[in-house]
Amino acid sequence: MSKCIGFVTNTTMKTITEDFNRRLEKQGMTRIQWIALYFLNRADKSISQKQLASLMNIQDSSLARLIDRMERDGLINRVENSDDKRVKFLELTEVGRERIDELLPLGKHFSDLLLEDITDEELDIFDNILKKMLNNIKKY
Repeated sequence: MSKCIGFVTNTTMKTITEDFNRRLEKQGMTRIQWIALYFLNRADKSISQKQLASLMNIQDSSLARLIDRMERDGLINRVENSDDKRVKFLELTEVGRERIDELLPLGKHFSDLLLEDITDEELDIFDNILKKMLNNIKKY
């Protein structure tokens, strides 16, 4: 199994994900909440739940539960779309903005740890290989 690319990449991503989540839990946050806050912070003002689900690569139903928790915790607000009442926009509250500002350095530090001793050239090769693998999967 040590040569099986699917097993190796899955094990690696699981380890990375669990470690980042462990670091965030010490700050009272989960990795999935951090990702949502990250994308909401990058938005100009607000984005729809559907847009956020797409950015996060998760199902709308999973996002709805996450949004409920984050709204309850005062991190985000749901805003009705005046043109279409079925569409809800999401925006960071001041508390949410403060939390992501506090936690962005943690994400940067974690990324730096992952990339330690990896050259830009190696990272480019890695990125190209992953893209080729995804394209291969999409063929079939």
